[in-house]
Amino acid sequence: MHYREYIDKNKENIIRDVQRLVRIKSVDDTPAETMPFGKGIGKALKEALQISSELGFDTCNLDGYAAYAEAGEGEEVVGILVHLDVVPEGEGWQMEPYGAKVKDGKIYGRGTSDDKGPAVAALYALKSVVQSGIKLKRRVRVIFGTNEEIGSKCMEYYIKQCGHVDVGFTPDANFPLIHGEKPILQGEITFADCGEKRVPYLAEIAGGKAANMVADDCRAVLQMQEGQSFEEKFNAYCKKHVLKGFYQKEETKHILSLSGASSHGSRPEEGVNAISHMVDFLTALPLHYGSEFVKKYMETIGLTTDGSKLGIAATDAFGSLTFCVGTVRTKKDGFAVGIDVRYPLTLKDQARELFDAALKEKGIVYEEKAYKAGLYMPVDSKLVKTLMKCYSEETGDRKAKPFTIGGGTYARSMKNILGFGMVFPGEEEVMHKHDEYVKIDRLITASKIYAAAIVALATNEG
Repeated sequence: MHYREYIDKNKENIIRDVQRLVRIKSVDDTPAETMPFGKGIGKALKEALQISSELGFDTCNLDGYAAYAEAGEGEEVVGILVHLDVVPEGEGWQMEPYGAKVKDGKIYGRGTSDDKGPAVAALYALKSVVQSGIKLKRRVRVIFGTNEEIGSKCMEYYIKQCGHVDVGFTPDANFPLIHGEKPILQGEITFADCGEKRVPYLAEIAGGKAANMVADDCRAVLQMQEGQSFEEKFNAYCKKHVLKGFYQKEETKHILSLSGASSHGSRPEEGVNAISHMVDFLTALPLHYGSEFVKKYMETIGLTTDGSKLGIAATDAFGSLTFCVGTVRTKKDGFAVGIDVRYPLTLKDQARELFDAALKEKGIVYEEKAYKAGLYMPVDSKLVKTLMKCYSEETGDRKAKPFTIGGGTYARSMKNILGFGMVFPGEEEVMHKHDEYVKIDRLITASKIYAAAIVALATNEG
């Protein structure tokens, strides 16, 4: 049976197994025994290995940090890097985030497109090649990561235990092929506030889920004089900016809530940042403690997403700088903002220097949480040409060209790996957004593309 036929015949099984994984809430959480990133992620890893065993693969669990399913023979390894952790669901869902409901040819739920759907597509691609009788001269591993969304420590652990693979791809990006990824800086800016805590003042502000997703919620608590109210002004701001807001008064406490719209940290311009809008609204109030934070935030970030207020906006042939505000929290003597900055490829390591200099000039304290160097592979390289051929032959699309992205994938964690699908050209990107979904027909097509890539890479054709 040809691998395409096998994948078509197993369509319902593919849907079922995607649902099995999506129904597990695998968000980073408190570590537990053999579950370094929390019980939800540990449960998802166990389920992925169960699916792999049912498909007849040899499996290995690397202490809960990562695992793999393997087929084929030989000393060299083709790696297919997928991840089972997901970002928090966020606000605004019409579908149950972990319900994995099938509707109108789509499977809905957090992780359907990033990255549980692609993980299952890769598993069935490998199974389809094995059952077709094609002789694999290299071992092929579907490697399950568990910490891609927050630092990729899982791949660091895998490499320590198993080393780098020889060649491969990660189905956690876009088709036709990603041959470059921007450098990424993630960290926390602290805005110290030198004001006195006398009314009116900002008692608390909190919002967002993760640095690499636009904050879709924000809550602020203000201490005011008894009898004061600014509900009308808040409602007018929400109406002007088409935001969903909620105002509540408890004696001298005024509680404000804003809902925005999340988007991936690499595309902050597509979201509506609830934190930035909350701070923007606060500029209209005569705050004492909190005023310095509000002032500096608007001077250095404001409602922008390109770093222009910090003086670090930059563009090259591969794209522009993006500046994402993902979280905010109240500290003892100020407020901390979690950010994600992605630089044009040609800036390389200059990114850190430019950013540090800009913050130093503004007198802002910054703590780096993670840094990922950029990735670039020439379009005429062997791996790029091989994967592009697999894509074009399976889809008939001869016009699409490889391109670069602001997103960060496992490709930069491992040698000789590139991002390969599974968002198709011209289609909506729903990673990190509410009502995330994967189209079933695209899931099947992607599985066939991955099967073709396995054949090319594991039979020494590519």
